[in-house]
Amino acid sequence: MTDMNEYDVFGFLNSDEINNYMNEIRGNEIDVPQIYTGTPDQGFIQNKNAPWIRITAIPGDEVTYADDKRLIEYPRVQIDFWILNYKVEELLKLEQMIYDKMFAHGFERYYKNHNRDVDMTDLQMVQGNFEYQGFSLNED
Repeated sequence: MTDMNEYDVFGFLNSDEINNYMNEIRGNEIDVPQIYTGTPDQGFIQNKNAPWIRITAIPGDEVTYADDKRLIEYPRVQIDFWILNYKVEELLKLEQMIYDKMFAHGFERYYKNHNRDVDMTDLQMVQGNFEYQGFSLNED
C-alpha cells in the first residue's frame, strides 16, 4: 500500500541529476528552487528562469482492496515543465529524465503533451500525467 503524494514525487525528482541538467540548459545556476509543488511565485515565472518543474496532484482515489481494506492506492500527479522553444533536444532529454525517475519509483505516464505557452510565447509547456502502479523499482 502507498500513500504517495506530490511531496514524495518532489523528493525523488529534486535530484542533483535533474537540477544540474536544468542549470546546464539555462546556462547558469539560480538561487531559488527549480522544482515546485504548485505554482511558483509570479516574479519567478520568467523566460530567463526556464526550465522549471511544477508537480500537481490530480484529484481522484483509485484503489485496489483486499479483505475490505485498501491494499494498493494509485495516486496520480501532473508534472509540467517550461523550457525555451528552440531547446528541442534538451526538452526531449529532460522529459525522458523525468519519465525514467517516475518509472523507477513505480509511476507510469498515461498522458503527455507539448504546447507553446499562451502567456509566455517563447516557452514550451511540457505536460506529463503519471499514475502509481502499485510497485516501485526503488522499494527500500
